[in-house]
Amino acid sequence: MTLSATACSNDFNGATTGDPQSPVAHPLAGLAEVERLTHPSGAELVVASHGGAVLRWRAPWRRPDGTIGVEDLVDGFADAHELATYDASRSALMAPFVNRLAGGAYVFDGVAHAMAPVVAGEPVPMHGFVRALDWVVVSRTEAARAEDESVVVLGTRVGTEDVAGYPFAVAFEVEYGIGPAGLRVELRATNTGQQDAPVALGWHPYLRVPGHARIDSLELSVPAARAVVTDPGLVPLPGAAAFAEIDGVGPLVLAGARLDHAFAGLRPDVDGRARTVVRDPRTGRGLALWQRGGLVHVYTGDGLARRGRAALAVEPVSTLTNAFNRADCEPDVRLAPGETRRFEAGVELLGQQVGDPA
Repeated sequence: MTLSATACSNDFNGATTGDPQSPVAHPLAGLAEVERLTHPSGAELVVASHGGAVLRWRAPWRRPDGTIGVEDLVDGFADAHELATYDASRSALMAPFVNRLAGGAYVFDGVAHAMAPVVAGEPVPMHGFVRALDWVVVSRTEAARAEDESVVVLGTRVGTEDVAGYPFAVAFEVEYGIGPAGLRVELRATNTGQQDAPVALGWHPYLRVPGHARIDSLELSVPAARAVVTDPGLVPLPGAAAFAEIDGVGPLVLAGARLDHAFAGLRPDVDGRARTVVRDPRTGRGLALWQRGGLVHVYTGDGLARRGRAALAVEPVSTLTNAFNRADCEPDVRLAPGETRRFEAGVELLGQQVGDPA
């Protein structure tokens, strides 16, 4: 049996210039515009208007010698080629479906639909098509105090005739919030049409722990009660056969581990957040990807053409891969007219101060 996940995948290296309250020219060959958000702590977020993906997230980081510097914490698109080709879907927003759609086809309310791959060269439609749409700023707030969040909300929408194989009208928003100790992401989808629509939500970040050029000296922990079992095409098996009972994952040393797996039954902490942790076992410094509900995919990046194993993909998703084709996932994806679905996740810094979650 094969455990599930999606073959997925550095850093936004260009500095932005201009008024931080306005979109600024993207430094990567002018392919897109970006939205830049700052915070009094020194944290910074740069988001692509095309696709809405995080190109760069930097935050204050306490180094082993006690000094603090602003460090890059995600491995985003590094150059124009990666951005133009959605290489490895780095920090992509996933909607209206997550991971792969088996055979590029699905049936919803008795009607068969067929969709083409979102990006040329992909074997089937993957990661949803909102990563290929243009997003506009809905609102933004720059924090005046260190304890507040800086927040930007971006939106996009599709109509019933905009995407072949998806004849539904849905408005999407993503809210990004940054502070001195983390990044918060909330995805929202509102059915603006006259009929029910299938909608799933997710996020595809690659997490980078400062001081580690590769993930091999890090360890992983996932608070999961079940692992997802798939066929050779990474599509979950039918019905209950899609799940294998486990007692969590780790702490697992990543050296020698090749993971492309999905996990369900995530156990939340007392604050309602389930945390997948990647950290340096010697120092306790690392990152916790938290989410409210859903599943999480973990990918060690072994199959990447660029920067394999330089960062760990930890992907929170609202439901199972190929959910549009599963009766057991219908409650997860069906969205009634006027209804809004929300999915919240984020990243916390670990080992930075007393009281950090671990």
